[in-house]
Amino acid sequence: MKKNLFYYLFAVICSVTLFASCSDDDENTGLVIDQVVGTFTGNLEVLNQTIPNTSISVTKVDANTVKVELKDFTFANMPIGDISADCKATLDKDGDGFELNGTTTLTVVALGNIELPIVITGEVDAKELDIDINITNVPMLNALKVEFEGTK
Repeated sequence: MKKNLFYYLFAVICSVTLFASCSDDDENTGLVIDQVVGTFTGNLEVLNQTIPNTSISVTKVDANTVKVELKDFTFANMPIGDISADCKATLDKDGDGFELNGTTTLTVVALGNIELPIVITGEVDAKELDIDINITNVPMLNALKVEFEGTK
């Protein structure tokens, strides 16, 4: 009788472990693209000059892409224009931020409608945006690096 009880308990224990579910462990708890959408305000750094209270907006294009926009960019009293680029957003290995990479061109009317290539790289999460805007082929400078750090 004791032997049958042992087999019965063994069968119950095996059945419990067989039907145990692990679906809760498989849920993605990382950041989603909708959480990084918004307007970030902070400092823009250009040629060692700080431009405070600058706003950059981040809008969703699709599940893996955001649009980064700096409106009415002016430097040294020269209107540069609007910088807008679709950036690929790749979730970082910790799942708490996205790495951004995008390219665009900017036509600067004040420089005779010259088109300048732009590369945007950086990081964004639900609260902070940290990007570099690298503008190349700038007359007399060759390249211009614009850095931005801001919060929602």
